[in-house]
Amino acid sequence: VWTRARTALAAACLGGDPGSAMDATQPLWKLAEGAWSVNYSVPLATAASFLVHNITVTVTHTSGLHRKAAALKESGLPGFIGVIDYNDGHRKDFFNRNPDGSISGRHFLDGSPHAEFTAKKPPQSLPREVLRWLQSLDLSYSVKNAKRDFTNGFLVAEILSRYYPNDISMHTFENGTKASCRNDNWEQLFRFFKKRDIPIGRLDFEPVSLSITGAAQTLIIKLYTVLTGRTVPVFVVQDLPQDDHVQIRKDDTSVEQMQVPSPQPEEPQADDTSKGQDAYRVFEVARQSRPVERSAPQTVAERPEAVPLEIAEANRRTLTKNVAQLRAQQSQIQQAHMQKSRVATSMSGRKSSAGTEAGPSTPALGYVGAAKPAIDVMRPVVANVLQENARVMKSLDPRKDVVVSFMELCRTLVPEAMSTRVFDDLSNQAVTLADTMLKNPAEFYKVWTLYAPALVEFTESSPVFESVVHFFKRIGVIMGEVDPVLTQQLITDVGLPSLAPLLVDSAGKREPLCDLIYTYTQTQVLSRLGILRGLRDAIDDTPVYIACLSHFVPLEMKDELLDEALLAHYRYYAMVALQCPQPRIRVAGLAILVTVTASSEEHADSVVSLLPSFTGLVHDSWWEVKAQLILLAAQLLSHLAVMQAPSADETSVEALLQVVSHLFSAPDTSKIVLQVGLCGLVTSLKHYPSLLPNYVSALLRQPAAFRLRLLQSAPKGDDAYAVLPPRRVVYVRGTSSRFYEERCICEHWPAVAVARTLAEQAEESKLEHFEPEHLEVFTACLPEPEVDLSEEWLAVFEKVKAYVFVALIDPALHMGAREVVKRFWLCRPQSAALKAIDASKRTLLQMLRINYGDTGHARVQEDELLDLLREMRDAGGAIAAMLQSVVDNFREAHNVEFQRSRLDALFE
Repeated sequence: VWTRARTALAAACLGGDPGSAMDATQPLWKLAEGAWSVNYSVPLATAASFLVHNITVTVTHTSGLHRKAAALKESGLPGFIGVIDYNDGHRKDFFNRNPDGSISGRHFLDGSPHAEFTAKKPPQSLPREVLRWLQSLDLSYSVKNAKRDFTNGFLVAEILSRYYPNDISMHTFENGTKASCRNDNWEQLFRFFKKRDIPIGRLDFEPVSLSITGAAQTLIIKLYTVLTGRTVPVFVVQDLPQDDHVQIRKDDTSVEQMQVPSPQPEEPQADDTSKGQDAYRVFEVARQSRPVERSAPQTVAERPEAVPLEIAEANRRTLTKNVAQLRAQQSQIQQAHMQKSRVATSMSGRKSSAGTEAGPSTPALGYVGAAKPAIDVMRPVVANVLQENARVMKSLDPRKDVVVSFMELCRTLVPEAMSTRVFDDLSNQAVTLADTMLKNPAEFYKVWTLYAPALVEFTESSPVFESVVHFFKRIGVIMGEVDPVLTQQLITDVGLPSLAPLLVDSAGKREPLCDLIYTYTQTQVLSRLGILRGLRDAIDDTPVYIACLSHFVPLEMKDELLDEALLAHYRYYAMVALQCPQPRIRVAGLAILVTVTASSEEHADSVVSLLPSFTGLVHDSWWEVKAQLILLAAQLLSHLAVMQAPSADETSVEALLQVVSHLFSAPDTSKIVLQVGLCGLVTSLKHYPSLLPNYVSALLRQPAAFRLRLLQSAPKGDDAYAVLPPRRVVYVRGTSSRFYEERCICEHWPAVAVARTLAEQAEESKLEHFEPEHLEVFTACLPEPEVDLSEEWLAVFEKVKAYVFVALIDPALHMGAREVVKRFWLCRPQSAALKAIDASKRTLLQMLRINYGDTGHARVQEDELLDLLREMRDAGGAIAAMLQSVVDNFREAHNVEFQRSRLDALFE
């Protein structure tokens, strides 16, 4: 079929159109099946009353075959005025001109009629409605000549960027006139058309790039229809009716009948070669329709009963102020009225998607003109930073504003550190920018659409992304303090449509973007529900919406807004998430429940009632589902532990303990899950001693690096007893893992109970000696030297002393065992130290025998062992006496081994 034919055949229409409106969405050329379609062509000139010859066009058949056609000329066949000869000896198209300016005819194949066709002229100008639409888009320059302005595709890309800001990045398009520039721009647009299923193909835009007359108008009309959903009728000017004063010849099928007679001197005739209506003919018709005779003059009758008008005499008033003072006073009065009007508008009843109890669904227009445009505020800030780099300054497009040009080069040419500085400096101007946007909300749209593409182009780990988010948040905070209703409406109407696709596609950016959205939202329950509804409608993807809710709920808890309405909303979607086949969404659902549980005791009770819904996830194969599940179990166990006995649910406690036990003891449990569980459950150990064996075993199984992070506390500064806040870490790089809190567990656990459990497990397993992890855990359990040791600690020492003294002669464990020995021998109170010293005599003697015996085991350097004994001897008192006794016994009982040592030097 012939579709979208261009001006090659249209040039055959020699003007004169009766006028009815034709739909701009209709194909310009409608031909019967079997005909050929024009792919692209060149304009045809006219000579006298008919076409010039040897004009080449390219045609494409439905089979995909391409040919060159030539010779649009007179028809030699009766009944037709012209013919398109394809010069292949087979195909010719004979046509006539119709009264409405279109052409119609038959397609001949080997001399026989094959199909009929009808084709209309393409539009020569843009309809007024389309022009208004283009002006409303605030393009970089206005459309004056559609044929020229749309040739390179740059303006088409800019139009599409207003509707698809996340798909069209203007810095990838070049506003040039070279063929390579045009081809590159149109190829990018063609890929976009195919991606978004927009019905615009090469047959639509290739004639535009070749500056075919009417092609640009046709494309823009079609684009207008696709983007707005509205149809624009294109009206064709009618031929004027024939009368006695204007002689117009009708069209016929022969060329001779189409010739224009010589003009008469008394009245000009219409020229068939002209395009459009003859001005003289229009004038004649208008003159003939006017009445020939003047009508009789009419007079106005007098009304004697009319009341005379009395005009009071003006009174003069002496001025006491000069002109400048009067103008200043008048300006103050006008500003006061405007401000009062604006406040009244902001405070008037509104009911919008922002969730307020009153108000219109669109924000107030603000006070326009009282502040500088945002672009004027930002221009010197951006230029001041960019001028430090000569290469960047040379690359800026001089035809565009420096701010716009900076954003086009931000991703590719401007250094990351410089882009970060630009946005940081813009954040310092947030007060001025926010004032401008409040007075003229259209400025917010301009700023948002200008900088929002940076949120798409830079990764969540980029400093530029963080600085852009900070910039928008600063503006949101300042605007929210002045007019929270308008601020929320702006983020709903302007921000959410562009952020929704980004939230869908970029999981790693969801947390900072959710925080950004709530920066513009009022801290009221109805407002939060309103923004959540708007986001849900904008995303239109339940799993993604649930993932966003898991980032919103901590902000609700921070602002203490989790009332029954919000809680019901979050609980509902959390339960939906638990049934989702996507593991990340199950993680999000559990994360919501974790946050709700931590928010209050009442909310934790509501989560306990959902226990049967998530305990089955203990068998889930996804590691992060188990991590969130063990966090939730830890939160609920802590909640149930502080409840009063009558209301404590023993069944729930037992179910939660089984979940923890299974995750800690299962051999396939990830080390990350164990790390999360060790941090989350540490505060529950004192309430649930049954957790201790599995807890200690899991801690010992952890890799050394993971275990060290949990046992080693950071410097505390001046306050040695302060408990440091937990660290937020991401265990898996990328977009799949959430942030988790790590803390020094030895600051929160019951140290004596953990040490006792460690000792008992060593005894039960008949452990020959401590491994490094055992000594690390035991050392972390010991209290600070200034803390007195209780009898419980002495009982623990009695259980582990054999392992500790054996570790003294192990090169890998010597330093740790040394600290344990010193801690017990030098402890407070003195009575506890004496008991520990007395309990160490026999074990110390056995250690010396093993160290100096011929056992073949690796031994610590004798100098290191003697250093410890000398240090303890110098402490004096009971320790020195005990060491003297042990050395004497060693000399007497094991003299051979004693002779190998240098112990005699201790007490010379």
